[in-house]
This record gives sequence, C-alpha cells and structure tokens, in this order.
Amino acid sequence: MKPSLCICLLLLATLPGCKDSTSSKAGAPPQAQSSATSAVAETAHSLIAKYNSLLSEGYKTTDMTKLQEMATPELSEKAYYHMAAIGEGKSRMVSELKKLDFVETDCSKPAMCRVVTKEVWDFAYADILTGARSNEVKDYIYDVQYVLENRQRRWIITEITATGEERKELPAWDKMFKKQ
Repeated sequence: MKPSLCICLLLLATLPGCKDSTSSKAGAPPQAQSSATSAVAETAHSLIAKYNSLLSEGYKTTDMTKLQEMATPELSEKAYYHMAAIGEGKSRMVSELKKLDFVETDCSKPAMCRVVTKEVWDFAYADILTGARSNEVKDYIYDVQYVLENRQRRWIITEITATGEERKELPAWDKMFKKQ
C-alpha cells in the first residue's frame, strides 16, 4: 500500500464525529472532505481489483485461503464451496478478468462503501489430471455490487451480488460435472 494512501486512511479514521463523508461538516473544508472520500473510493477500488485477482488465482490453484485477507469468512467460504463443487467434477475453473469498470461508487455512509462494477471475464474448465480445457466462454459480462465495511480500521468486502448475462454457450451443471 502506498504511504500517502496509508496516511489518508489514518487521517480518515481519526476524524471525530464524521457522519457522512460527502455532507458539509463544520470546520472541514470541502476539499478535505472530497479527498477523504476519494481516498476511501481508491482503497475500495484497489481492494476489489485485488479480490478478483485472488479469486481467479484461487480457482486456478484450488486454494481460496487468501480471500480471507479481504473478505468476510462467509464470502471466502462461499467461494471455497463453489471451487470444491467444480472440483467434484474433476475440474478447476481457469478465469481471466479482462476488464473492470467502476460504474458507481458511494462512500457517503460512515465506515461503509458500495461499489458497482461491470466486469468482463473469460473462463473455462480444465481437467485436473490432463489440463484439457472445456466449456470455454469468452467475454462474459457480470454486473457486480460490492459492499465494503471498515471493521477495526481495516476495509473488507462484506457483500457481493453478481448478475450475469444469459448466454447459450454456458455449460449446464450436468455437463460440467460429466453426469450426462
């Protein structure tokens, strides 16, 4: 983490009586408010990008442990169970985040931030033994809403809601688990 970002976060955490990072506050110039909000938004964006990188790596290596650094235990477990379900079919997901656009960022509530992204992913399923890929999908678009909270001076992802487009080339679970 950049030293200037750490300093901004430390200053943000020590502001007494702050209720809304975008509303007028007595004694704080508007520039300070917007830069504090901007620093939180930058932190949120960075955390989401890192989460997606670790998620992709976790599917590839079948190890979701690192997600616990930036998400709640419940979210980390959900990713683990999904990865394990894919593994039951003797496969692992191989994915690549091709594009990450931050559509909306709302950090107006204290210690909370809501971020909406549009994400473009390529993914396929690779046989665990041979590495042979199947059910490859290119340019799959997800609209994702992340909720982040500052818990004990540490930002973590507490909620993720994703919706994807309907596409006919997506594999059915039976096909993916080879239960045809």
